[in-house]
Amino acid sequence: MKYKILIDTNIFFIPFYENFDIINELKDFLMKNNIEYEGFYTLRKNIIEIESKINSSKSEKWKKIYSLVLEYIKKNNINIIETKENYEKTDRLIIKTALSDKFIVCTLDRNLRIILKKLRIPVIFYSNKKLHIIW
Repeated sequence: MKYKILIDTNIFFIPFYENFDIINELKDFLMKNNIEYEGFYTLRKNIIEIESKINSSKSEKWKKIYSLVLEYIKKNNINIIETKENYEKTDRLIIKTALSDKFIVCTLDRNLRIILKKLRIPVIFYSNKKLHIIW
């Protein structure tokens, strides 16, 4: 069974504060764990949030980081899932999307991981300089 890997925004910041290329590490992690996947995805809502932070941030440092995150997403050809309900909370959209197909969600959000686990949606997270999965 091939999974789609749905990546939450917080994961895309890891390369910029951990010096850890999350996409390459995800590919290696999935291969080592014999998890077949068909691609990496994020929500349009996540992109909108990042763009909004670029425009609203008063700190030049954070504007640069948000811009680098967008470049990283584009450079790694992350598929964008269109979201019409952009007024809805991102976590709720992630859950709805994950329930709609065979997804593994990749997030650092502990509360979201708990909800996804209860819904039996697999979750990949980063802790102690490595990736972990909850089935």
